[in-house]
Amino acid sequence: MVPFEELQRTFAVRYPASDPLDLGEGTVVVLPSLSFPTAELRKIVGIGYYEERLLFLLLLLRRPGVKVVYLTSMPVEEAVVDYYLGFLPDPAAARSRLHMLAAGDPAPRSLTAKLLDRPELLDRVRELCEGPGGAFVQPFNVTASEQELSERLGLPLYGPPAALASLGSKTGSRRVARLAGVPVLDGAEDLRSVEAVEAAARRLGERPVPPVGSVVIKLNDGFSGQGNAVVELGGLNGSLLDSPVVFCAEEESWPSFAAKIEAGGAVVEELLDVPGTVSPSVQLRIVPGGVPVILSTHSQVLGGPNRQVYLGCRFPADPAYRGQIRAAAERVGRVLAARGVIGYFGIDFFVVPSGGREQVYLSEINLRVGGTTHPFGMASLVTDGRYDAAGGHLVAGGRTKSYLATDNLKSAALVGREPQDVIDQVERLGLGYDHRRRAGTTMHLLGALREYGKMGVTCIGDTEEEARERYREVVAALT
Repeated sequence: MVPFEELQRTFAVRYPASDPLDLGEGTVVVLPSLSFPTAELRKIVGIGYYEERLLFLLLLLRRPGVKVVYLTSMPVEEAVVDYYLGFLPDPAAARSRLHMLAAGDPAPRSLTAKLLDRPELLDRVRELCEGPGGAFVQPFNVTASEQELSERLGLPLYGPPAALASLGSKTGSRRVARLAGVPVLDGAEDLRSVEAVEAAARRLGERPVPPVGSVVIKLNDGFSGQGNAVVELGGLNGSLLDSPVVFCAEEESWPSFAAKIEAGGAVVEELLDVPGTVSPSVQLRIVPGGVPVILSTHSQVLGGPNRQVYLGCRFPADPAYRGQIRAAAERVGRVLAARGVIGYFGIDFFVVPSGGREQVYLSEINLRVGGTTHPFGMASLVTDGRYDAAGGHLVAGGRTKSYLATDNLKSAALVGREPQDVIDQVERLGLGYDHRRRAGTTMHLLGALREYGKMGVTCIGDTEEEARERYREVVAALT
């Protein structure tokens, strides 16, 4: 068995300055395993179907020399697979180079753990990776389990070593930001007890100018904003445990939240209360040879308590601050690349109006595939578009493209619906994707429809208004 470090060194030699996903020949093993604490994943409705969010990578099969091996816990419905292949010029040829392999295990644990228990399935993956062009694994995120899988398959991972995962925690994000010279909000990190969190919150409450009215407590390894809690400092008279708190996850309570603070740590930050504050994000990749590249910028759509929960995104980010967050992300990317990070990741920011100029603060680093990865990947592949880094636009067919996307299109009217039924309805209404115009609606998370009445959409247009209008039409039609 080849050691993980040697696999990664070979990967870097092969791709010193190019993206492996731009390959013209070879095999991509897609591992959409959300390897996070089970208690955090259970907060996301339909989380088992989030393994479908990387299905946009099936569009890589447009290139005749590419083969895709896609791994899941449970089989993906054929109608969903056919939907993605339908975006390609030759679906039948693409299907012959696609291998969907399922562990057949619906248990609420990571897909990687399930695969490690199935040596015969790993043998099949190795067989499918034989042939020209080589192969690598595209993970969702990397833990020690993904590294073990990499070694057992004998394939490199297009992601950071597990030892660097802490750089993407809430604590690690603040520390990396300082190294990169990017401001962070007033607060404290690496807090390992409720007492330490309370002390940090009280210190913030003592700040005279500008005063801090509320703080947000973020679990180090929280996911999609569901690991956050908001405390009003005016109500912090006795113990923090006896004070009013708003947990972003409904099932959370002080006993459970306190246990997670002690187990994994947390940060405390001031909760911004400045009109006009927004939270955009920047998507990057660091190729195996260590070169960081800006992929896109988005304005995030946030909801839930105090707008702490990620619901969707708009592309591109507002030009008023697009250049500032790009420059900040480039500095962070260089710091991460110097420490050995590779793969796709995102950086969230706060942009605060200040005296006629926006002040940028780093919010967190998501050292993994994120919520904005699927919409941008789908939009760029389906339109055959290219990102114009200077202008911050996706350009396809000589036109700039905009889109509005969400993973959280939910309705009681969608519960029990079949994926094919919804696909047909959207197409019948003329709201689907139009290849001639390179605009329209693409859908994802379709597997979650029947049980949860939940799905995702990416509405692409030549203008932001066209994308918004298409989004309104789809929501009205389906809900």
